[in-house]
Formats: sequence, structure tokens, C-alpha cells
Amino acid sequence: MANSNMTPSESARALAGMVREEDLEELQALQSELIKRVDQARADGRLYLMGQYVRLVALVSPEIKRITARFHRENLAALRKEHKALKLAQKENGA
Repeated sequence: MANSNMTPSESARALAGMVREEDLEELQALQSELIKRVDQARADGRLYLMGQYVRLVALVSPEIKRITARFHRENLAALRKEHKALKLAQKENGA
């Protein structure tokens, strides 16, 4: 694998820009499936497998929160940018 001379935070930001809403939906579906499996393993008395599923849920859940928060921040930034552009256009037309 080639070194892109990016710091870890720069690399993470670049990767985060590649996440689509479909990816988030798929992660949420995976989380739901894992939770169902936790419940089933508990009902069947398979404690080891239940623990493994819980570990996977713990891995996926924070990622879902992070991606959702990022989408909300991007949406708010787009709204603010649009508002600023409209105010500037109105100021230019009125002046």
C-alpha cells in the first residue's frame, strides 16, 4: 500500500468524506440484526455467542453516532451557507 503522506487525522477526514447515506443505513441495519442475534442467543442460553454479538454492537454503535452527527453538521453548514448567499444576493440587489 502506498504512503500518501497524510496524517492519521487527515486520512480519517478524507475517508469520512466518502461515507454515503446508504452506508449509514446499512450500518443501522447491521446494528438491528446484531441486536436481534443478541436477543436470540440470550433466549437460547448461548452466553459466549451473546457476548460476541454485544461486542460487535459496541463496535458499530459509536460509528453510527459519529456518522449521523457528521451528516447533521454538514446539513447545518449547507443551510448556513445558503442563508449567507441569499442575504448577500439580497443586499447586492437592494443596494
